[in-house]
Amino acid sequence: MTTPKLSTWFNTAVGDKPRIEVNLVGFTFAPHRHDTYTLALTTTGVQCFNYRGSLRYSLPGEVVVLHPDELHDGLAGTDAPFGYRAINIDPVDVQNILQGHHLPFLPNGVTGKPCLVDIAQRFLTEFQRPLEPLEYQDLIYDFAMALQKETTIHHKHTTANYQAIQMAREYIDDSLDNDITLDQLATITGYSKWQITRDFRSLFGTSPYRYLTLRRLEKAKSLMSQGIPIAQVAQDCFFSDQSHFTRQFKKSFGTTPNMWNKLNESPQR
Repeated sequence: MTTPKLSTWFNTAVGDKPRIEVNLVGFTFAPHRHDTYTLALTTTGVQCFNYRGSLRYSLPGEVVVLHPDELHDGLAGTDAPFGYRAINIDPVDVQNILQGHHLPFLPNGVTGKPCLVDIAQRFLTEFQRPLEPLEYQDLIYDFAMALQKETTIHHKHTTANYQAIQMAREYIDDSLDNDITLDQLATITGYSKWQITRDFRSLFGTSPYRYLTLRRLEKAKSLMSQGIPIAQVAQDCFFSDQSHFTRQFKKSFGTTPNMWNKLNESPQR
């Protein structure tokens, strides 16, 4: 991975929602996966990424929608810098609206559809103020409905046990510092452990283990932003050692914890 130049920077929006603004020069994200949707509005240059076996391009004003747990990278499509604003949207929030329907999936990953461009702009235009709770909920609803409309299976209901999987997810959220097994989740929910695995993927787009790992990594990013040393963060977030933490971090965010810290400390506009 190349070392970013000074004009590479991250900027975080005001508020508790994960909204970022990024300008990249000579920097490439390694292949990685999120357990969230990524909704990104390209602002400058040509945003380029490999996604589902093809190279995709997004021009200024276009929107990128990445499905949870889909492998992707990120790089400039030309020699010029590229920039974007993005928000990570928890599929749990989307599933609370869909109530057991398949998570919508946009196969191409890039769109200029006015409805999705409008939603991205409403999410991402005002970085100097937090999104109000009701405003955010309205936007999540609009996002879920607009994305569902653009998919071929948007009216198909899963056979998943929605209540059992919600119970399993809530248990994981409350147990980040503990070892968790499928047998435990089966006991708690009264549901087959293999059905839990299948239905968790169907409803939330990832496996229970990946969901647990990402929750720990999100906690780690919060601790890192407070200046806590990486070795201590790894221990506090229940990773076996710093090497394990670094590997998992790069798989999920496309860069190492050290580089993540540097990017967030880099000069901004």
